[in-house]
Amino acid sequence: MSGLTAMGQYTTMKTTAPCKLLLGIALCVFSAASSGAPSESHSRIAATAENYIASRHPWQQLSTIITAQKLDPRTKLSSCPGKLQAFLSSGAKIKRRTTVGVRCTAGAKPWKIYLPVTVEAYAKVMVARHPIAPGTTISAGDVSWAKRDITSLGYGYLQSLGDKGGYQSRQSIAQGAVLTPNMVSASSIVNKGQRVQLNSSDGPVSVSMMGIAMQDGALGSRILVKNLNSGKQLEGVVTSENSVALN
Repeated sequence: MSGLTAMGQYTTMKTTAPCKLLLGIALCVFSAASSGAPSESHSRIAATAENYIASRHPWQQLSTIITAQKLDPRTKLSSCPGKLQAFLSSGAKIKRRTTVGVRCTAGAKPWKIYLPVTVEAYAKVMVARHPIAPGTTISAGDVSWAKRDITSLGYGYLQSLGDKGGYQSRQSIAQGAVLTPNMVSASSIVNKGQRVQLNSSDGPVSVSMMGIAMQDGALGSRILVKNLNSGKQLEGVVTSENSVALN
């Protein structure tokens, strides 16, 4: 027979206690309660689920808080004479909130129960010190660092001002907002019309020549350049504030 509690799910191999419908959820109280038999500790069940997540979650290098949701106090399970086992359903992955199964396979009344476990993982992230207008080149004076639960940051987060050239805001950013990758773009370090050194290599042979940038470019971006000697337009990757690597 199986049942659900308001705070968790459980199934047992056998129970004789009556079940009733509570707020649309089947609620069963196990025979352990009515017979006076010892029941399993809720804290032991929660600790088993929390320890399972603690050793497997993807934020091992960060400060974390792991909390299993409390079971309904009316949930009664036979005391397990052996070690409790935690597990995930097939195909499940550990996320901010994960449903963990805990089971007892020893004794005369095997059982299993499911309960949600939440992970909070804290890291220092960049937040706006004041409102930032679109198109602003973001400097150290525009940001501060704050500790945040990154598991709740679905759009990611930034922890530095980036490589040379930094970032430029794509949109308005409110004071105190966590800076995310979709809010910014890399600032240009090469400007249209600027003279740049064009570098080309083919195996052991390297050639350098002067050119003119035909577009603005951020570090690592692809731009069009003109070879001053031949007048040809070529494509290359910005490698510094005055050089472009040709394909």
